[in-house]
Amino acid sequence: MQKPTRPAGKPVWLLLVGIVGASALIWALVPTATRRQADPDGESAASQEAMPAAPAAHGREADLSRLRRAIEVLSQAHADLAGSERRGAMNDLLSQGDAPTKLTMLLEAVAGDPTEPDRDPLWPELVQGLSSVWQGDGIGSGIDLMFTESRPRARDAVVSSFAKLALERPGELTAAQRQKLIESFIDLHNRLPGLQQREVEAATRRIGGNDVADLMQGKGMASDEELEVQRDYKRSLQDNQRVATQ
Repeated sequence: MQKPTRPAGKPVWLLLVGIVGASALIWALVPTATRRQADPDGESAASQEAMPAAPAAHGREADLSRLRRAIEVLSQAHADLAGSERRGAMNDLLSQGDAPTKLTMLLEAVAGDPTEPDRDPLWPELVQGLSSVWQGDGIGSGIDLMFTESRPRARDAVVSSFAKLALERPGELTAAQRQKLIESFIDLHNRLPGLQQREVEAATRRIGGNDVADLMQGKGMASDEELEVQRDYKRSLQDNQRVATQ
């Protein structure tokens, strides 16, 4: 499949996740130290070093350490899938306010988690967290991520997050985004596990109509099956005939 191209002027961080991988991108997302301004009064370098930059850096390191620990917890096989340790790790990742960091960390964690999505009690929370990342112009780049993300479980999570967006926030999609999402759901449908297939079918029905979803499910192919548009057409003919005979 041809790699999606980035529209001019659109944010690149979503595409970068799918292209370079979350584990590599996280270091690029770490904020750099504040640039020191030249002091007009000629303060010495020693006095500039005394400015309170170190505590902030220390705080960032502590945050990253906690997030890396959360990823490690979620990457382990757990007997208690809804246990406090695993749930706490997920909450740490979901609490991130910075969208690129949140996306990167969540995808890194979900890719390494051995739990089957349909057995994972935390899967709905993960999907909700990912869905909250998709806003405005970033939605188009996120849709591309459904194709560029090569890690199966992470890709499934992205697909589920867009199914949730389509079901719960369809009004936030522009006409172009809606069409792109429908086409992407159609292209991906047969390659998805059963859980994601059902989610995509429901989402497509919500934003694309019953006929598109029915065709996705293979309906309307047999001679004794009809799509909604065909039923409506027959109903219209019958109504017209009824009016004509009265």
